[in-house]
Amino acid sequence: MKSICTLMLVVGAFLFIPFSYLHAQPRMLKGHVVAAGTNTALPGVTVQVKGASRGTTTDPDGSFRIEVPGGPGSLIFSFVGYLTQEVPIGSQSTVDVTLQPDTRSLEQVVVTAMGIKKEKRAIGYAIQDVSGADLMQSKQSNVVNALQGKVAGVQISSGGGAPGQGSRILIRGINSLDPTRDNQPLFVIDGITMDNNTYTTGNADTRGMSNRAADINPDDIESISVLKGGAATALYGLRAASGAVIITTKSGKAGRTRVSFTTTAGFDKVGKTPDVQTQYSQGNNGQYDNQSFWPAWGPSVEEARKLDPDHPASLYNNYKQAYNTGSQYRNTLAISGGTEKVVYAASLSQFNQNGIIPFSNYQNYSARVNGDIRFSEKVKMGVALNYINSGGNRANADRYGEQIIYWSPRWNMRDYLKPDGTQQTYGTTDNPIYTLYSNRFGDNVNRLIGNINFTYSPFKWLDILYRAGTDFYTDNRRHTGPGPKGIAGEVVNTDNGFGFVNEYTLNQRSLSSTLILNFKNNITSKLTSDLKLGHDLFDRRLKRLSTEGDTLDIPDLLIMQNAKKIVSSQYIENYYLIGVFGDWTLSWDRWLYLTLSGRTDISSSLPVGKRAFFYPSVSLSYLFTDHLKIPESVLSYGKVRTSWARVGKDALPYNTGSGYIPLINGPIDNNVIGWTRADRYGDARLKPEFTNTFEVGAELRFLQDRIGIDFAWYTSKSTDLLIPVKLSSATGYEDFYTNAGSIRNRGVEIAFNATPIKKTKFQWDMRINFSANRNEVLSLGQGLSEVVVGNQFGYAGSTATMKYIPGYPVGAIFGTSYLRYTGGQPDNSILIDYSRPLQIAASGSQAGFPMINSSQKYLGNSQPKWIGAITNTFTYGPLSLSVLIDTRQGAKKYNQLANFMSAFGESAITADRFSSKVFEGVLPDGTPNTQVVYLQQAKGPDGRNYGGGFYRNVYRGVTENFVENASWIRLRNVSLSWQLPSEFLSRTHLISAANLTLTGNNIWLHTKYTGFDPESSSLNAGSNIDAFAGFTYPTTRSYMASLNVTF
Repeated sequence: MKSICTLMLVVGAFLFIPFSYLHAQPRMLKGHVVAAGTNTALPGVTVQVKGASRGTTTDPDGSFRIEVPGGPGSLIFSFVGYLTQEVPIGSQSTVDVTLQPDTRSLEQVVVTAMGIKKEKRAIGYAIQDVSGADLMQSKQSNVVNALQGKVAGVQISSGGGAPGQGSRILIRGINSLDPTRDNQPLFVIDGITMDNNTYTTGNADTRGMSNRAADINPDDIESISVLKGGAATALYGLRAASGAVIITTKSGKAGRTRVSFTTTAGFDKVGKTPDVQTQYSQGNNGQYDNQSFWPAWGPSVEEARKLDPDHPASLYNNYKQAYNTGSQYRNTLAISGGTEKVVYAASLSQFNQNGIIPFSNYQNYSARVNGDIRFSEKVKMGVALNYINSGGNRANADRYGEQIIYWSPRWNMRDYLKPDGTQQTYGTTDNPIYTLYSNRFGDNVNRLIGNINFTYSPFKWLDILYRAGTDFYTDNRRHTGPGPKGIAGEVVNTDNGFGFVNEYTLNQRSLSSTLILNFKNNITSKLTSDLKLGHDLFDRRLKRLSTEGDTLDIPDLLIMQNAKKIVSSQYIENYYLIGVFGDWTLSWDRWLYLTLSGRTDISSSLPVGKRAFFYPSVSLSYLFTDHLKIPESVLSYGKVRTSWARVGKDALPYNTGSGYIPLINGPIDNNVIGWTRADRYGDARLKPEFTNTFEVGAELRFLQDRIGIDFAWYTSKSTDLLIPVKLSSATGYEDFYTNAGSIRNRGVEIAFNATPIKKTKFQWDMRINFSANRNEVLSLGQGLSEVVVGNQFGYAGSTATMKYIPGYPVGAIFGTSYLRYTGGQPDNSILIDYSRPLQIAASGSQAGFPMINSSQKYLGNSQPKWIGAITNTFTYGPLSLSVLIDTRQGAKKYNQLANFMSAFGESAITADRFSSKVFEGVLPDGTPNTQVVYLQQAKGPDGRNYGGGFYRNVYRGVTENFVENASWIRLRNVSLSWQLPSEFLSRTHLISAANLTLTGNNIWLHTKYTGFDPESSSLNAGSNIDAFAGFTYPTTRSYMASLNVTF
């Protein structure tokens, strides 16, 4: 009996267990999520099993796969900007979902100062976001360049097309007058401030060095928030006095592990070159000499060929000879995933670029990892690390451009190397390509950016956040040139001299620590309070070591021990900043927001006893559509905002007094260390600069958000500006660093977006950004009428100068001009009266030619009157075409290249050199000029000796001729993308999504500027001297193909 009972129990259990198991057996469910209205796929949608921790997110094509328990249940679909939807599941194996837009959530959460996330509806100042997808449309290697045309009020100037070259970014104009002071915004990555300097250590101003933001792989970026006004950046303190760029990198999401691989390859061509004359060959005064220093003042090509049987049939185009076709490629491998408690993301990337200038290149290798751990509902932690190795061979574009001018187009520049290793040249002229070949400057940067953060929420009304991070890098630079070989017939390269080895090491380490207490309270059902109190610490240490060895014993042994003369110098800088801050937001019924903030900074660069200073801000946001219950059929969304802020800025370190520096190569005996006074005398009474800003704006959306506009008007006044004021040499100092100026900026910004067509399969989206900024120098220090900012050389007295003069804009350019007739009245104005006729010389060697006014006249403003951009995106099913056109209007720049080309007879404008002309104008007595003159050199057909000719005697000596209209319109980017069909990819059982993109950058440029590109600059990206664009690195037209595959 017992055995029978046991057997029955076993059989019953055997029958029961399978039935129960089948009832609860998990199964796989797949589906697809699209957006209502457009029917486009939604990637990144969170798919959660209700009541369980199991979840996933949709792939780039909107598809998902998730394991669900057997039996009835439901899935919850959630995504930013859309209503959360719960979908019941029965026994089906496929669930397709259409998510509806959530009009209330369209006021999305954005990242503001100190990494604080706020609803955009609550913000009372201008802020614009750019998604990672928008950034990567252009496939730019530098994240700053990727922002071109995407944010109103932001002016980005690419230094040129050098591999890895830095770019300059300005937000709402210049607010500091010190020409060496960076007016660029603060860069923050994942809550940690990062360095974006462009260091020129080793005389590398014109070598196209990288700004440090170029280290960041754009593929790793999730989004960028651009904070513009004082109220937006007040919490960051003085470091963000010029705005802030907040970078958020990609992070992991709960769900299955995702692996993606992106590869991009392309080539670069010179975008624009100056026009050259092709009629006249080597020599001077019209006489042929194939060894002459003068490259193109000789006879016609036909005459030269009669004299020289080896003369080519036509002149070489030096600018076609000088530049290669460049190449670039990037590979990025990324992985992400996680659970509800732990998420992670990691990536590896490789970028290589060969430049259009021979022997120039750049590499960037990056490894990044970040993760978040939720220990409990109250405690979570995050960590992020990014290691970058970058650098390359940096060509001196300025020197290369100058040597191209000196090189006669009668000779083939590409034939630069003799079999014995010396330069192939003519006369004593250096071959520009040989200079690049032998004279090398390389950099190698190793950088680590990392942070760790903790959040503890002991109560619902309190969050405690602590974040600590570091940005550390070592930049090793090496500049070498071989010595003379002593071979018969060798022409020693001027730049290499007797040979040299220079080595430079720059170490920078910054530490930051931030503690924030966030108190949240619902005072009433309608009134809420959000108070944040914080402490901020920033500590930076900079160490620079330079060792320069000259006169090599063995010509090609490029090591320091081979140098006969060695000079070394060192610079160490320590700087710290301590800040305490508060931010209090009061909200009434979610349609009225008032935010008050304040911060006190203590800076080590200010005089002792005067290091602490306070600055406040206030902003107001009013959503009148919510308050007044305006129907969405009339106005979908309406908000007005206003803000006021006071922002401070301290001095550069070590400028509060004078010190001593080592005397190098001075008049002292060997083995004796000498010291001398530093060139700068600092002011012990230095005060911080202050900028008061006021802003009003509005955000409106119509036709169910089909049309949107964001408008802002702002004004700012900066006072007590720090300026290095030039001193008389009798003082023993070069300049005095003191508070000595004030400026004002005023402007408008408009960001417009629209969807003119929105069909099931086709959609047309349009985005327009417009901004105009006017700045003016209001005052300088007592006794100062002007401050010289910088200058650039021009032949025969045509040097251009940037000056600060009260009443004139910050970018004012001054120089010589043609003399205008004044009827004998004195001309004391610095303005040119263009309505007056030119005054023509009546007698002397220049009779019949325009006269030159050697006094300094105002010739234009390097700052544009307005900038704008329009982006059109057309989507048809899996195809997407994006076209970006941008423009900059009203700016002028000094074209040093044109000055040199006219001086050496290579400019196309000099092609009429043998013609005659009657210059329009009047003689000193006021009578019209009627004298016929010849433009040529030496003796003309009329028997008169014209000496150097018009272009050398007169034209090249007038700065006015070379301050050119630098306005432009360009086709910045065209991008065609194809999302491969999911039906096709599903057959691979491996690839979940794939995208193929073809991209072109800088495809077309319309400008009256005769140089390379008016956007480029002769100096580095961090310089405020932006009026000069002479011998610069040409910008490039780039064409690329990219494939992204997700597994």
